[in-house]
Amino acid sequence: MKRKLFEISDDIVAAKTDLFASDEEIEERLKILMNELVHKEDGVWMLYDKLQDDINLADNYIEKIKKQKIIRQNSQKQIKSIVIDSYRTTDELPKCSEFNPLKILEAASVEIIDEAKIPDHYWIEVKTKRLDKKRILNDLKKGTKVPGTDIKKTPYVKGLK
Repeated sequence: MKRKLFEISDDIVAAKTDLFASDEEIEERLKILMNELVHKEDGVWMLYDKLQDDINLADNYIEKIKKQKIIRQNSQKQIKSIVIDSYRTTDELPKCSEFNPLKILEAASVEIIDEAKIPDHYWIEVKTKRLDKKRILNDLKKGTKVPGTDIKKTPYVKGLK
């Protein structure tokens, strides 16, 4: 019967705290449980590695899909360009109908030729502010109290990417 990792761990804790078993019985039981735990951990690593392979495969498909999306977006831009070029050549706007909602409009935008020549009153000042979390962590580790903060400790598994 295949058991879960936490079931094996619970049995190890129970074996270590068994008040009715002799030291030899506890040692033998722990040896068996630790061997089972090692095999289960191997399975955990293999499952984790298999999931990473699936993630990598998904990343590859995502990249391919993104490339295909860009190709199709570029095709749409070319179609728009063809319509505009046709208008310029014939000097005729597209004829709108139920099936053809095409219109050619002009959008206005600013083209910056030389920023140095633009007067100061057209410039805005942008300020940003963000926390220096590394500095806060270093100060907290040194024992400095930083109001509004605390050290958060998060367990992690080394050996699994």
